[in-house]
Amino acid sequence: MKSLDYYFTSGNPDEKIIAVIHRHWFNMFLQYIPILILLAVMIVSYSLQPYIFSDFTNEAGRKLFYFVQSFLLLCIWIYGFVIWFDYYLDIWIITNKRIVNVEQKGLFSRKVSELEYKHIQDISTDVRGFFPTILNYGDLTVQTAAEMSHFIFRSVGNPYKIKSLIIKQIKKRSENSDSNKKEEKTTKKSSLDHWIK
Repeated sequence: MKSLDYYFTSGNPDEKIIAVIHRHWFNMFLQYIPILILLAVMIVSYSLQPYIFSDFTNEAGRKLFYFVQSFLLLCIWIYGFVIWFDYYLDIWIITNKRIVNVEQKGLFSRKVSELEYKHIQDISTDVRGFFPTILNYGDLTVQTAAEMSHFIFRSVGNPYKIKSLIIKQIKKRSENSDSNKKEEKTTKKSSLDHWIK
């Protein structure tokens, strides 16, 4: 997972990436609907231009029409790129130690926050509406006791599976910490026994 090096670095060699989660593809598709409508309007206006704008028969009118069409096409392309960029770079990384949220806001703003499993108090899912229910995507909220009161995985696919994955990691972590505490108690007791004898 070399491409994640830009977002995710860990000082702990034991930390392993369990899952990398993006928003559901349908969320991006919904954002592209206005672009598709504008493209359809541009194609129709281009093909009907001689009939609707009959006074554009002169050269200056045609140049103005093509300039406006080209400018709108450029704006649509840039807007489409920003939507894809935001979709691709908005990720949640679930590791065996923590959850990392990389939130891309526009082209030049990125917020990276992390949450350790020991701070998690509650996990809830919210799947609302016809398409989210059919396509199995929705929001997953992780309530915490830390500085950030909650982590929200927005419009992720299969939120129930992600919830069970996080719960599984929490249980593993608590089992590991319980076994470590038992080992510490055994070590302390044996060292005390050694000093008493």
